[in-house]
Amino acid sequence: DRPIEELKTINQETGSNFFGISYRGKRDMCLLAREREMNGTPSYGDVSFLCKNQKSSCSYQENLDRVNLEALKSDPLLYSEILDVSKNLDVCPYYLQRELLDMADVISLSYNYVIDENLSWVIRKLVPFQNCFLVIDEAHNLQKAASSLNSDQITLRTLSRSLNEINYFDDEESEKLYELISLIKKEMDKTGESVKEESEMDMKDFVHQLTKNWGGDPHEFRLKLEEIISYGTEIRRKQLEEGKRPRSSLYHLGRFWLQALDNLEIKGVVFLAKRERGTLAFEIWDMRSSEVLKDRWGDFKGCVFCSGTLKPIRAFATTVGLEKVKSITIGSFYDPGKIVSFIPSGLTTKGKQLSEKMSKRYVESISEFSNAIGSNVAVFSASYRIQKRLIEEGLKDQIEEQGRKFYKEEQGMDGNRARRILEDFKKDSKNNNGFLCATATGRFAEGADFPGKELEGIFIVGIPFDRMSLRTELYLDYYKETYGKKKGTYYGYIVPALRRASQALGRVLRSENDRGVFVCGDERYADRRFFRLLPKYIRNNTKPSKYGRVGKDIRTWSEDIFK
Repeated sequence: DRPIEELKTINQETGSNFFGISYRGKRDMCLLAREREMNGTPSYGDVSFLCKNQKSSCSYQENLDRVNLEALKSDPLLYSEILDVSKNLDVCPYYLQRELLDMADVISLSYNYVIDENLSWVIRKLVPFQNCFLVIDEAHNLQKAASSLNSDQITLRTLSRSLNEINYFDDEESEKLYELISLIKKEMDKTGESVKEESEMDMKDFVHQLTKNWGGDPHEFRLKLEEIISYGTEIRRKQLEEGKRPRSSLYHLGRFWLQALDNLEIKGVVFLAKRERGTLAFEIWDMRSSEVLKDRWGDFKGCVFCSGTLKPIRAFATTVGLEKVKSITIGSFYDPGKIVSFIPSGLTTKGKQLSEKMSKRYVESISEFSNAIGSNVAVFSASYRIQKRLIEEGLKDQIEEQGRKFYKEEQGMDGNRARRILEDFKKDSKNNNGFLCATATGRFAEGADFPGKELEGIFIVGIPFDRMSLRTELYLDYYKETYGKKKGTYYGYIVPALRRASQALGRVLRSENDRGVFVCGDERYADRRFFRLLPKYIRNNTKPSKYGRVGKDIRTWSEDIFK
């Protein structure tokens, strides 16, 4: 909604009359889905299926014809405003916003509607991309977003539920499909015998062995998958009639295997077998970004990519499929007299495990850092593993002994709980005693704003590199093969880690009046390879420090900052 809120302000300040809308998907906009009790929160696919099956009899859509669209374009409309207008008029919010698209000067939406071909047609059909300028905010996320587009997974539980679903039908074809699904489950079980945690699998060999044991060929297998999807669609329809969420494991199973067949020969797509929550899972993991995105940008009249952490520009351009770019750097509005940063020697998270000695050093240094700053502070660990180690070493106890309130971000915490923690932490800025213990890979390290005294000190524990797991090794192997050994490591490992660190550091400075103390808590940050990737306000204001002097150095250098 923020771009539309800003458009409202632009209109007010300049006397302009630009019109724009916040565009949302069916899951957020469907009034019919909101009225029905569907056993939990429906997914986009659930609501889309509901809409497809109920569209012809939906009164909300029938009422659209009587809406005066011109009367709605007097002011830019937020998502919530479109929803409220639609409720008052008894019309479908989703299709009302689509009617408004053609009138809009600005359309704010998730960039999945641009980069995902399965969604982009929804917009492209009504708004010709060739007439539009595309502006992507937080564009540094594109590399990661692209790799999630074509990824999917099934588990042995998916197979068990599929067998139960196919049993609902009593015909000859369903009996044959039962046999095929049973065989898939048997072959998955066989593969899982050698899987302890996670391993790469030869999906081509798996499909060959499966079809051989089944007595068919890949083409016949594909036809049977289409039939499985048809039976799954029927299951979804029946669930909808019963007021349930229209979900089907059969449908998912068929879609997964069709996608697997389509990607058997695609470079950059790997297949994984893994143990997860007490069962075996098969995963399709698409590691590509440049290959997926490069054909998207030429559809537009022009593209603008924005972020505070795009540099190095060439690395960004290469990984998102841009051949020609022109970069513009907006000058910093921060007051250097209100900023100080440190890279203490004698501190590092380098290595597979954080030793007891180094853990104690970090806890001691963080405690000094917290004690030297009389306002809200935050620690962003490079990983949850490191965060856990610091708490085991007594970090929470030491911070609470200082009279601070300790707020901990937990892995997998739901959005509502995270929001409450954030709100409570910000409120504690009035008492200058909030301490946020988070990670550089978590939800608080990006997107959260802490203006003024809500946050005035950040300590980064380590460099947030991806853990060197099988998945990371496969990703790096692909990047090295694509870009060469040196650039592959740089694009796929070093740059993403320093972007994460830079995003976390950026939580403090949100206006020219903000002040901040930054501790890049790993001596490797001083290495030229990494230092040059840190934000300019860090590089230009870094002072010498070392383990054992962190608190004293903060007091010395920040005396003028906190006058």
